[in-house]
Amino acid sequence: MKWPAVLILVALLLTVAIQQLGEVANILKEKVVLNAALMNSCRAAHKNSLNIWYMMNLEAYVNENDFIQLFSDTFSESLNLTHHFDKNTNTTNQVVFTSKNSRFNDITVEFEFENTTYNELEYYDLGVTDYHDRPVTVVTLKMQTPYLFRSYWLGWANDVSKEHYLLTYNRKFLVQIIN
Repeated sequence: MKWPAVLILVALLLTVAIQQLGEVANILKEKVVLNAALMNSCRAAHKNSLNIWYMMNLEAYVNENDFIQLFSDTFSESLNLTHHFDKNTNTTNQVVFTSKNSRFNDITVEFEFENTTYNELEYYDLGVTDYHDRPVTVVTLKMQTPYLFRSYWLGWANDVSKEHYLLTYNRKFLVQIIN
């Protein structure tokens, strides 16, 4: 009678432990999904927001409101989100995304644009060598969202600590025109 009780106890403990490991794996999966959506949205916005009048001289000047609008539309479509960004009334370079299906908490993305040249870029900044002084734009993205726990015990531990587990990304994206 002792062995069946021990086996049942071990099975319950393993079930609880495996469930928490599954939640940790889910956190890693969410990080990968958010990072992929972020980078793909940046690429889509990069291609369509360049100021066409400067492209003849291989100068990469970005229309900031168009970049944010295109990024927001692509990011919303890829993750089934909604956003309220109007490029005509933009006062801050910040967009808040809300999930349509409660998969994510609110996602906040902040944009920072810097017009510079290759010569002014730091060597360690984006891995660029300074072989000319053509204008480029460096877009810095800061994304942050609190993770929505799905298992009881990790959610309980998060509530007890009174700190949210934030999924954050800080990315620099070089907008350039390659000859």
